[in-house]
Amino acid sequence: MVVGGLGLLLFVLQGQYMARVLGVEHLLDAPRMMYRSAHIYFLLACVVNISVGYYLAPKAKANLLQRLIGVPLLISPVLLLYSFFTDSTAASLERPVAQIALYLIFAVAVVLLLHEIYRRLKDAPRNS
Repeated sequence: MVVGGLGLLLFVLQGQYMARVLGVEHLLDAPRMMYRSAHIYFLLACVVNISVGYYLAPKAKANLLQRLIGVPLLISPVLLLYSFFTDSTAASLERPVAQIALYLIFAVAVVLLLHEIYRRLKDAPRNS
């Protein structure tokens, strides 16, 4: 939750940077779209961190699932913030750094979904 909360603060500052320093609203369509989409991707990573942090309450010792999803979740906002400053300025529409971060978020969602399916199947009453 700390990473997500700090990320939300950075998201607001990032928006001010786009408006006051970069003048994104005056850029051509493609560069403006690159900055704005990077800005929204960063918000996504922060919201996911807050959401998962809220539901996966810390314990004395993190279980395997928390460790498995924790690392990608903590890395994704850092990668997306880096991507904002590097991928958005590139002449190409490719976003290699953002792509990695978004795949990490997708992988976390898949792991959580598979874990929940496994848990429900394991706890389901058996008919004999």
